[in-house]
Amino acid sequence: MPLSLADRLARRVFVLNGAAAGDDAAGFLAALDGGRIVGERHIPGRGAAERFAPLARDILREADWPSGPDAIVAVVGPGSFTGLRASLSLAAGLAAGYGCPAVGVSLGAAFRAMPDAADAVCINVARRNRCFVDWGDGRVEAYAPSEIVLPPGRRLLAGDAVDWLGEDQRAGRVVLPYRHPAPTAILAAAMSDPRPVAQPLYVDAPEAKPPQGGLRPAPVG
Repeated sequence: MPLSLADRLARRVFVLNGAAAGDDAAGFLAALDGGRIVGERHIPGRGAAERFAPLARDILREADWPSGPDAIVAVVGPGSFTGLRASLSLAAGLAAGYGCPAVGVSLGAAFRAMPDAADAVCINVARRNRCFVDWGDGRVEAYAPSEIVLPPGRRLLAGDAVDWLGEDQRAGRVVLPYRHPAPTAILAAAMSDPRPVAQPLYVDAPEAKPPQGGLRPAPVG
């Protein structure tokens, strides 16, 4: 009998997070077996996701899974355009190669699966000195830090851009020590709120535009 997605996520899972943006960006890969980390790599700096492929091979060898992973889980955003494209393409390729499902989770859902963070507002680095804000109610938006108005009653803050808020914005709030979600939290989010890995969570519109003269005609055979 084929395994259900829930059963697969409880077994051998390969996790990717290439969403982080900004100068202090970092990505990571991890192999989890029964929820326990059996191999991982943390890659600091911009362009981390572009180095994922050979590291994924190394981790999968270390995990010693003769039949490969049972599922792939990747963070779908919001975050770096390049990081998301690279990491989600790799996730889809690994899933196709190993014949297993690939699912995605939002960055906010992964943060809120961390200990004591279920009600956190997640604030992360975006382009052009702005922040992505995941409010936890389905809305994910981008603001300049000074434009963020936190709702009353939402005390918990998490993410790598929380420090960009002013003291008055953080007054009366609890800043959780989570700049990035752990692999175990990404897996937990996948178990409760899986998304299609092929659909990145983009907040900003793409900057690339079609040429003014239109696209070139298709080649003639």
